[in-house]
Amino acid sequence: MQKLTLLFLFLLGTSAYTQHQHSISGKITDVQNQPIAVGDVLLFSRQNDTLLKYGSIVDGRFSLQNIAVGSYRLRISCLGFESVEEDLDLYKNIALTIQLTESAVDLDEVEIIAAKPIVTNENGNLRIDVTNPVFSSIPDPIELLARLPNLQISYDREAVAVIGKGTPLIYLGNQRISLEELNAISVDAISAIEIIKNPSVKYEADGRAVLLITLRISDTEGVKANLYETVSFRQNFNNYYSLNGSYKKKKMTLKANFGYNDLQTWESHQFEFGIPEAAVFTDYLVLIDPNKRTQINSGGGIFYQINSDDYFSANATVRLQTDEFTIDTDTFLRQELQIDNVITKTKNDNTKDFVSGNFNYNKKLSSNSNVFTGVQYSSFIQRLNTKISNNFNESGFERAQDREQKYRIDVLAYRFDLVGKFKNNMKFEFGSNFSYAKANAFTNILFFESNSMANTDFDYSEKNLAGYAQLSGNIGKKINFNAGLRLENNTVRGEVEAIDIPVVNRMNTNLFPKVMLNFQIDSTKNLTLNYSRSIERPNYSRASSISSFINPFLEGAGNVNLRPTFAEELSANFQVKNSSLSINYLRRKNPMFFTIGYKDNDDMAVLSLRNLQRESGIDIALTMPVSKGSYTSNNSVTLSSRRIEDKNTVSKSAKPYLYFFTDHQFKIGKDTTISFGGWALTKRVQGIFERNAMVVLNSTITKTFFDKLHCSLRFNDITGAMNFEERYSINGVNAEGVYFADAQELAFSMKYTFGKIKDPNYKNKDVDENLDRIQ
Repeated sequence: MQKLTLLFLFLLGTSAYTQHQHSISGKITDVQNQPIAVGDVLLFSRQNDTLLKYGSIVDGRFSLQNIAVGSYRLRISCLGFESVEEDLDLYKNIALTIQLTESAVDLDEVEIIAAKPIVTNENGNLRIDVTNPVFSSIPDPIELLARLPNLQISYDREAVAVIGKGTPLIYLGNQRISLEELNAISVDAISAIEIIKNPSVKYEADGRAVLLITLRISDTEGVKANLYETVSFRQNFNNYYSLNGSYKKKKMTLKANFGYNDLQTWESHQFEFGIPEAAVFTDYLVLIDPNKRTQINSGGGIFYQINSDDYFSANATVRLQTDEFTIDTDTFLRQELQIDNVITKTKNDNTKDFVSGNFNYNKKLSSNSNVFTGVQYSSFIQRLNTKISNNFNESGFERAQDREQKYRIDVLAYRFDLVGKFKNNMKFEFGSNFSYAKANAFTNILFFESNSMANTDFDYSEKNLAGYAQLSGNIGKKINFNAGLRLENNTVRGEVEAIDIPVVNRMNTNLFPKVMLNFQIDSTKNLTLNYSRSIERPNYSRASSISSFINPFLEGAGNVNLRPTFAEELSANFQVKNSSLSINYLRRKNPMFFTIGYKDNDDMAVLSLRNLQRESGIDIALTMPVSKGSYTSNNSVTLSSRRIEDKNTVSKSAKPYLYFFTDHQFKIGKDTTISFGGWALTKRVQGIFERNAMVVLNSTITKTFFDKLHCSLRFNDITGAMNFEERYSINGVNAEGVYFADAQELAFSMKYTFGKIKDPNYKNKDVDENLDRIQ
């Protein structure tokens, strides 16, 4: 039956169509041909006057991207000038030159206050304008993601998830990047973030959603730089500094950024668990206060526009982090009749070094075909030295272990995409991806009590070869299709050097079909149906032998036997203007979750990522962005139900729960913005797991002085409620605990902009849609 379904979807894909995407760009001047500094660009549907796109004029230039073929009305509005409207029939990229006439109305005492839309919603996919002063004042990308709708950040700030979709792929233009690479990018360099809930087959199958990062571009020549500082008060004091700038000369653009963060992070969690069959019960509290963390984030890139369609770009990123911290753990441990109270001190010296570089080339082969190719290399090295001492029952501290661990991974990736356009707006795309990852995890442990040593040297390699084909276009005026098939071959090998037989040796070939069907009901309403099959592979570091000591009976460790998770989804999205209602059904096999496990006669329990049997669920989501005058808001609510099951436990009945997100921004005067909002989750009973309810509130005030100095004051997690509680029973272990997030914050930021820019000496008459994706 599954094979027949795949064959049906593939045959449907061979007859599928969708709309092609184009861009509208322009140069705006006055009657003396001087560029107009600022203004607004609005794109309306010619059929019903619905606002479809909003953009800004900066130094006489604007650019609107990802616009479908159709008939539109473009409005140019600049303070002190007469507004201009033009009707456009868009079937290719358009570059305009528009001259405005000064308004006859005396504006000396008139102040126009308006706020541009922050969030645009298209078929359930959200595009967030990061140039908004509330977002651009945030010091690092993880903090930025935490303020966006439908995104959740883990308590340790090491992972991001999309509500109802799990861990997303992260793309910078056409290139996939890691969370480490995103952290090294200055927020000020980001133009927009798009949350794509149903990505096409051109994206890797390893993800059910995509975060598409778009960088800012400059159409004016000269030098521009931003100097930035943030002081943050959480449990401890933190300081962020950054400098980023750009230089543009004719066809070449250079960009660079440097950031230095002096942080004192705070971490804590409390857990208790029992193993009835082994007559074991333990309750422990972990505290890290402070972790002296230093981060250096830097990067640079070059973008060269060969002609109006062809370009190449290169980019390098470096992220260096050092941590010096002591973990204090207070443990109550009962093993049969033996009771111990143990205080553990673990002194840690940790470094993380990440380096990445890529090169991209885009070539227009003909008026109907385009090719993109890119290559990327990334390297990550972590060193962790640990000294562990235990104090049993107030008898004094005794050295227990010394650990030296090193983890290194190198990844080489290549991408090729070819797009061909045919008559009747039909488009055929195919491409390939290749990646090769090689990792090594080395652990050396010295046991003081037995005066012995243990060494583990684990090698891991993974190859992934993929190809895809996608046919898209439109049939008639009311129906759009997009269907494709992706083929991925994955080879994984893991071995301990002292053992001849590989611990892990897998090779799998899988098909991942995706189909989209869109019905245009009328000028303001449409219905979109989606089917997709995807895979979630474990992070390289999770499938390694690296471990961490928590207390004498519990250790955190990787799991070399992790298997990938397969998912199938069906969804429908009904959109009215800028609001949408969607329903999504999900079924997953071998889902991965962190749990505590114990084997008979073992000395310790292990906290690690494990595969469970299956997960199923449904999400019903309502999204309502609003923009009117000086007020903008984004509101979303999701009703969800999840049932997680495993053969080794008895699951409880799943209960529906709600996720709320709301954000409201008021523009007061032309230089001041006030923001207030937050998010909430009700109690979640998801079969095996029970998780707590949370209500998190945030507020921001931003003010610009002299057009150069931008200041902001942020209040995060005002309620102090971001504590993650969970309870579960699995494999004979009954556990419950809470992870405390250091999220309550008072932060003050200042950004000063300096530099001189001038009008460029050349004109772009046909701007490629990827020009704003400098990598």
